[in-house]
Amino acid sequence: MMIIRGIIEGKAQDEGISKTTNQPYTRYVFTVNEKKYSTFDEGIYALFKVGDTVDIEGEMKGKFFNMENMKLAEGDAAIPEKVAEKGSNGQTAMYVSYAKDIFCALYTIEYDEKIIMQQAIDLVKQAKTAFE
Repeated sequence: MMIIRGIIEGKAQDEGISKTTNQPYTRYVFTVNEKKYSTFDEGIYALFKVGDTVDIEGEMKGKFFNMENMKLAEGDAAIPEKVAEKGSNGQTAMYVSYAKDIFCALYTIEYDEKIIMQQAIDLVKQAKTAFE
């Protein structure tokens, strides 16, 4: 089993007629790490949105990658290297990502989004200062 981690950069649907069965199909396509991965499972397509950091599980069969499952990446490992490269020496993007994670955790509380985001940023700044 192979796992590919990345951020969903785009989503699309592709409809057609199977050459082997002559039946209509809908293929759901995710762009992750600038590559396209597809599934025929509408449930997987509905669960994820652009911007989600995901782990795609599957295997190479010839020149094709067969997606078997997809799930949200967890913890610090959910911050792919591609994101950490952006910003001033990688630190800015890392702190933005941490603030986003805190924001998402706090967002379940019924408050103004701007207040929650400021709280998340303040918590990241506080943690950064504590570890310097």
